[in-house]
Amino acid sequence: MASEADGYNTFFRDQYPKLVATLIYHHGFAEQIAEDAAAEAMTRLLLDWEKVHTPTAWMWTVAIREAVRLSKHRNRHAPLPDTPLADPRAAADLAAAELALMAGIAVKALPPRQQEVMALTLNDLKPEEIAEILGCTPEQARGNLTHARRALRRSLGMEEA
Repeated sequence: MASEADGYNTFFRDQYPKLVATLIYHHGFAEQIAEDAAAEAMTRLLLDWEKVHTPTAWMWTVAIREAVRLSKHRNRHAPLPDTPLADPRAAADLAAAELALMAGIAVKALPPRQQEVMALTLNDLKPEEIAEILGCTPEQARGNLTHARRALRRSLGMEEA
């Protein structure tokens, strides 16, 4: 029983901050809604920890649905903040911070489905997990990811058009 609790605790420490940040910065939810949705998803996951076979995909599905529900209920779906916030560790490396900012802007220029696939990929989800969250096939997720990566490389000047 202790190893199951340790597994959940490790999962929580690793995934909760990523989940909140993605809900805010990639999906545009207000900070309070993102935190509430993430907390609700993690609480439900704890209750079903032994039954859930793909906890990352399960957590994302529940959190996004909960954030949408909360934003409709509270009518507080906020746009992205005007000023970018940087991870203090990344801010120490100016080149990395600039690249992260350019990539974030480039991701926002992608079509909505490619934005979703890229955001979930950046949070270490595999195409199979992304497909489960977005309700598509793994092949469609991979295809959107391929198109998104190509567009990002062009946008960031890493590939010719």
